[in-house]
Amino acid sequence: MRIVVTRPQRSGERTAAKLAALGHEPVSLPLFHPVHHGERAVSALSGPLAAIAVTSAEAVRALDPFGERLAPHLSKPLFAVGGATAQAAEKAGFGQILTASGDALGLTALVTEHLALLSEEQPLLYLAGRPRGSVFEEGLAAAGVPFRTVDCYEMLPSNIAEEMLDKALLDTAADIVLLYSSEAARAFFSHASTEKYKTALAATKFICISRNVLSLVPEIFRAEAAEEPSEAAMFELLRPNSGT
Repeated sequence: MRIVVTRPQRSGERTAAKLAALGHEPVSLPLFHPVHHGERAVSALSGPLAAIAVTSAEAVRALDPFGERLAPHLSKPLFAVGGATAQAAEKAGFGQILTASGDALGLTALVTEHLALLSEEQPLLYLAGRPRGSVFEEGLAAAGVPFRTVDCYEMLPSNIAEEMLDKALLDTAADIVLLYSSEAARAFFSHASTEKYKTALAATKFICISRNVLSLVPEIFRAEAAEEPSEAAMFELLRPNSGT
């Protein structure tokens, strides 16, 4: 199947390789690109803290350039939102990684289970990005978890030319479009709002990482949400479409 991947370039390339290995034809359409502010993260790590939380592998990638400056902090417990983020943290050298079920609610629950690790003097450091939802921080506050947040990356909209959209969506019809975030869904349907794209996408199926993302797909399109917020669960939804 011809599958449009809307992730940023770096993560999108990994997804494309997986799809190609499964016999699909991946098409890259990176709707956002990351800008890292790793210096903020390294500075925050040097302050008092008991553990670290990350809701995206992009936060870990923001630390990549800092090498030896990162080394003293790698022994801190790190709470990762899901498997991909945990893998990025392991690659970066973190030794104590606790992995949640893949969403903000699961990560909140995991941190709360280890509340005894944290105190006002030694809080949780949340290495965050923008834009982001409020579920994790609101959940921590409601559970009485002492934490502070530092933005160490931001996802900026990519300059998607009409020619790029046409190549991805019009020249050959897309069987599937993968949507990994609410921001990606909003951006996609903003770009593909004209009648020619609506017509081209009439038979296309949108596979969403969550029901929240699914809610942003206009009702005129076919769409389905993964049972859990992970790429693996999204890929499971490719099976009926491919006849396997």
